[in-house]
Amino acid sequence: MSLSSTDELLTTMFAVHGKRPMDAQFNEYLKIMDKLGYDNAKRLFEHVRDEEDKFPTIKQMWGIINSMGLIKKRQEQLESYDDCYFCGGVGYVPRMLSPKRDPRVTSYNTEVYACRCSAGQSLPSTLPRYFNVYDKLQFEETRDGLNYPQLVSRLQIEYNNKLHEESTDDDNRRNKKHRAERRVGELREKLEEITGFGNANEIRQ
Repeated sequence: MSLSSTDELLTTMFAVHGKRPMDAQFNEYLKIMDKLGYDNAKRLFEHVRDEEDKFPTIKQMWGIINSMGLIKKRQEQLESYDDCYFCGGVGYVPRMLSPKRDPRVTSYNTEVYACRCSAGQSLPSTLPRYFNVYDKLQFEETRDGLNYPQLVSRLQIEYNNKLHEESTDDDNRRNKKHRAERRVGELREKLEEITGFGNANEIRQ
C-alpha cells in the first residue's frame, strides 16, 4: 500500500491500532507528523506500527520521536504536555451528543471542550473548559488500556451500532405490518369476488 502523505500515514497508523480518532485529536497528531516531514513521519509510522502495542499518547509520541532522534526538541517542551487520562494529552475532552436528546444530530456524535491539563490550557480561551461547564465526566466507567477520548469513541461506535439495529427493527416491523395489511386487503377482494358481496353493494349504490 502506497502512503504518499503525512495524512495517509497517520490515518493508517490509527487504523492498524483499531482506533477511530475524533477530528480534533487527529489534527493534533497531524501537526506533529507535518512538523517531522514526510520521511521522518514515515519512520515514526513504521515504529508505531511494528513496535508499539498501544497507540501512543501525545507525550509518548514525543518521547518516541526524541528517542529515535527524528527531531531536536528541548526537554522542557517534551514535558509541556501531561499524559492526561481526560484528553489523552491532546487538550480536548469529548462529550457525546445523543440523537434522542439533541435535535442537532441524527446519530451519536461528539463535541469537544478544553481540558484542565497543560495541553488544554494552551488552547484558545474561546473554547469552553470542560470542567467549568460540567462537574464530572459524562461517563464514569473505565476500560483497561483506554483513556477517556478512546472510551468515548468506543462507546460512540457501540451506541451507533445499537441505533442502527433499532432503526432496522423498526423498518422490519413497519414492513411486516404493511405486508399483513396488503394480504388482508387481497383476501377481502378475493372474498368479495367469490361471494359477490362487493358487487351487490355497488348495485345498491
